[in-house]
Amino acid sequence: MRQVTRQSVLFFSVLLCVALPASAIDDGSVHFQGQVVNTGCSVSAESQDQIVRMGQIRNNEFAATGDWAAPTAFQITLEDCDTSVSQRAGVLFSGESDAKDPQIFRAGYGAGAAQGIGVGIFDATGHLLIPDTAPPWYAPLQNGANVLRFMAKYRSTQPHVQAGTADAQVWFNVVYQ
Repeated sequence: MRQVTRQSVLFFSVLLCVALPASAIDDGSVHFQGQVVNTGCSVSAESQDQIVRMGQIRNNEFAATGDWAAPTAFQITLEDCDTSVSQRAGVLFSGESDAKDPQIFRAGYGAGAAQGIGVGIFDATGHLLIPDTAPPWYAPLQNGANVLRFMAKYRSTQPHVQAGTADAQVWFNVVYQ
C-alpha cells in the first residue's frame, strides 16, 4: 500500500475547492421592479393596489334609476411631494364605464353579479369624477406627504337592481399642475 503524503492531500484539497464552483446549479432568479420618475410626488405603497370595501346594501334601497347609496370614503396618499416640481395634483380614474350610465363605472362581473348598478367616484369637493376624464379639481400640494380624499357610491342604473356581487375595477393616474 502506498502511503498518502501530506503534499498529495493538500494538492487534492485545493483541486476540489477549485472544481466546486463550476458545478453550481441555477435554482431560480430574482427580478427587481420599480420606476424612476420625475413627478411632484410618489404614490404610497398602501394606495397603489387598494381594496375599498363597499359593504352590503339591500337592493330595495334603490327605489328608482339614478338613486345613490351611502358613500364609502377612501384616500390616495402621496409621499415625498416637492412643490418646486408641482404645486397641485388631481386624479384621473379610468376603467369600464357603465353601459346605461357612462358617468359611473361598471360594477358586477361574471356569474352571480349584481345587475343594474354601477360605482360613482367623487372628489373632496363633491364633484362626480367621470370615467376617463381629466379631474375637474386639483388639490394644492405641500412638501412631504399629502392625502387626497374621495368617496365611492353605488348608483342604480335601472328601476330594479338585481342582487349579487357588485365589484368594480378602476385604475388611477395622478395628474400634476
